Amino acid sequence: METLLSLFPSTLSPDVNVRRASELELRRMEAQPGMLAASVQIVASSEVDTSIRQAAAIYVKNRIARAWDTSIPRGANESPHVSEEDKTVVRAALLPTIASVPPTLRVHVASALYSVVRCDFPTQWPSLLDDIVKLLTSQEETQMYAGVRALVEVVRAFRFTDTDTKLEEIVSRTFPPLLQTTQALIDSEHVALPAVGEIVYYALKAYKTSMIMVLTKHQQSHESIVPWGTLLLRVVQLPVQAEGNDDETKAKTPWWKAKKWAFYSLNKLFSRYGIPTQLPPSLKSYKPFAETFLNNFAPEILKAYLHTTDAIVSQNQWVSPAVARHILMFFTESIKPKSMWIQLRPHMVQIIESFVYPRLCFSDADEELWELDPVDFVRMSNDPLEELGTPTSAAGVLLNTAIARRTKSMFEPTLAFITKVLNAYPNQCTPRQFDGALRMCITISQTMVQNEAVRDSLDSFFVQHVLPSLKSERPFLRLRACAMVQTFDQAGMKWQSSQSLEAAFRGVMDCIMDTELPVRVQAAEAMGELVAHDEVHNAIAPNAGRLMQELLKLSDETDLDVLMMTQEKIVNNFAEELLPFSVQLTQQMANSYMRLVQDNLAGGDPNADGVHAFNMEQGEEDKYFAALGCLSTMYQMVTTAESRPEILAELENVLLPIVAYTIETETIDLYDDCFQLTDVLTYYQKRISPAMWNIFTLMYKSFKSSGIDYLSEMIGTFDNCASYGTAMLQENAEYRHMLLDIFHTAMSSDQLVVGDRISACQIAEVVLLLLKGYVDEAVPGIVTTLLPHVQKNAESPSFLLRKWATMVILEAIYYNPTLALQVLESQGATAGFFSEALPMLTKFRRVHECKVAIVSLLSLLSLDPASIPEAMKSGYPHLFQALLTQLKVLPKLVSQRQELHKALDEGFEPEDDDGSLNEQQQQDLQQVYDLQDTEENGTTPKAA
Repeated sequence: METLLSLFPSTLSPDVNVRRASELELRRMEAQPGMLAASVQIVASSEVDTSIRQAAAIYVKNRIARAWDTSIPRGANESPHVSEEDKTVVRAALLPTIASVPPTLRVHVASALYSVVRCDFPTQWPSLLDDIVKLLTSQEETQMYAGVRALVEVVRAFRFTDTDTKLEEIVSRTFPPLLQTTQALIDSEHVALPAVGEIVYYALKAYKTSMIMVLTKHQQSHESIVPWGTLLLRVVQLPVQAEGNDDETKAKTPWWKAKKWAFYSLNKLFSRYGIPTQLPPSLKSYKPFAETFLNNFAPEILKAYLHTTDAIVSQNQWVSPAVARHILMFFTESIKPKSMWIQLRPHMVQIIESFVYPRLCFSDADEELWELDPVDFVRMSNDPLEELGTPTSAAGVLLNTAIARRTKSMFEPTLAFITKVLNAYPNQCTPRQFDGALRMCITISQTMVQNEAVRDSLDSFFVQHVLPSLKSERPFLRLRACAMVQTFDQAGMKWQSSQSLEAAFRGVMDCIMDTELPVRVQAAEAMGELVAHDEVHNAIAPNAGRLMQELLKLSDETDLDVLMMTQEKIVNNFAEELLPFSVQLTQQMANSYMRLVQDNLAGGDPNADGVHAFNMEQGEEDKYFAALGCLSTMYQMVTTAESRPEILAELENVLLPIVAYTIETETIDLYDDCFQLTDVLTYYQKRISPAMWNIFTLMYKSFKSSGIDYLSEMIGTFDNCASYGTAMLQENAEYRHMLLDIFHTAMSSDQLVVGDRISACQIAEVVLLLLKGYVDEAVPGIVTTLLPHVQKNAESPSFLLRKWATMVILEAIYYNPTLALQVLESQGATAGFFSEALPMLTKFRRVHECKVAIVSLLSLLSLDPASIPEAMKSGYPHLFQALLTQLKVLPKLVSQRQELHKALDEGFEPEDDDGSLNEQQQQDLQQVYDLQDTEENGTTPKAA
């Protein structure tokens, strides 16, 4: 015990060496019986310093999570599993410890309980539920709290199981006493106390956690749903004082946390289990419950929510953002069932005008964030996940759902309200109110554009209300006007006059040079839509390079990926105009990419394998997506220079250093996009430079270590290096060895899958076809490795892999028929291989495959009869027949390929009436892809 008391404080030392030494000593002691039990005793002891107890609690939590479950094997260098003696002591101590320790320690002890319950309930801990019920029914506050806190962890342990009976047992045995305790607390004279609110909060958290995946039979019963539903409605309507200076502080008080889970639970019961017509197939068994809930309970919930909404609007009653969001979400779900819509419809116009609209207006919080951190404002505004949990997002979803699903009854009054607000500006309407009306337009833009009564007047609407706002003195109105231009143009709005389109273009162009960063970003996104118009395209073309530089500058200022799509649109629309600037622009992007990667990696440590995973903590993940955006736009720049070899060579000089850095730092999250760059560079240039051979070597080394999972991304570059660097491979045995080693590693590694083995076959193919006479020593290894994959069996169930294995062995026969037959004979596989291969030839559908079959068969038939194995002689007629068949098929395949290439060159009509490729077009395109063949060298197509 004394040793532990001295070690635990050291685990929190700021000195990393002291900390590691104490952690290693703790690991060494873990083999001693009673060590974990003693640690739990320290956590529970009120006589021990709190900081020591904190360190001990963290250790106990981690030790149990790591080593409690005996079904997970421990490595030779890892400490042993927790002993059965320690487990018995720990199980007995966990619940009393949760009851006695302060909140800062309780969270760690509860987490430890969760890990134990997942492994031990019910077989090793049959008394657990009885122990929890005793705590729940106690008259002591600390005991009740321990009961609800423990129950949350027990329910959490099985919350994602939809077939396990454990949750049914847990709920049926513990929820009745949990309900009685919670009801009694709400009825007590001490209901307003924070301690009571905390217990109710955890009680409702247990309830909401229990129904994430299933609603147990107990909970569906009338005896359960009625009192629980009543309790939840009582909590929803319970008057609670909001204490604190700001929304965040108020929302964290116990009773507002309890209210949040009450609203959540009612919403979940309704949206997941309570609407019969919206039950997915997996939940059809809930239909009887759903019908009862929709008819009897949902209307009561709606009444309570409407009452709360009226108090918010008319009495300015405060509710937490989470509660406001849940109310809005329930209204959204209530729009869909006819019976609920009938009850909601009389209130819906008032809800939109008084409850939804204010939440769409530019707020004090928006202004504060804009001023303090404009980059974060841009990130929050452009990240759907950031807005997903906000009342603003829920208000937008409610408005859009109401207009889209109940257009006849809601569109006209909503549009009338919007028009009223816009017309009142600036004399009787504030800029923020005007902004809210514009945001409502953005939310329902699709309906406005498609509505016959409105769409033809949108041009004049923009001239009157939107275009002047591009020059507003209020930055947030300039931003919103740019967003209007972007959204409506994207939705398909028709500009009725060239003057209004030009005014929009000029206004947005001015906003790209705005003093405010959020305005510049939004303007750039709007410009990405406007460039599709010929008038705008022609106006921008002379200054496309300057515009692109502004976009890159913006990206550097924000370190966000929000402009990636805009940049790609500019590159695609102005390929010729940007060519003179392509090297300079790519260098800017390469510099940005290096800075983003270096900054991010500086904030994180490599894992145990030395791999640098991108730091994806909040805020830092933006650098990852921004780096991907740089790679994507640089790829677009390369594609625009396809026919300019001198520019491609310069671009390669810019790009290869960043690819090399990415591989050398093992930043594997970016491998996919980096290898697309090397793939397209090698394919377009049709040559392999010394610098690219260096990349080839780095990719090989990466494949042999941390990058082994990225073979399918590397294969294009490997293939191109072989196809366009054949002379170097003929001279350099080391490069040949690398390719062959990749093949054997990919075919044998348990870490890889069928797709990787097919990539390995592609490598073997180019080696055999392009290096004839240079890899004789490799033929036996290739053939023997692929033979097990020719036959359909457990080792090779994939038809495509069997086809590839067959084809590569045929290519080995073409490479050197005598040598290949010797290998087959040595394996006793000659007859077996041909019995599988000849039927497989009928499955060869590509021109290249047919050619391989022909040259391989010709190679066999041209051998001296004396050198033919006995196993083959009786099958000669079959070989002749197969050759004749392939010769007959080849002209048809060539003709078909030419026709399809011609069709592709002339261009399919890409859209059917529904905007998608029809079935025949899809089949034709797939055939084009299947039949594509690189005539040079007869290799498989190169990714471009």
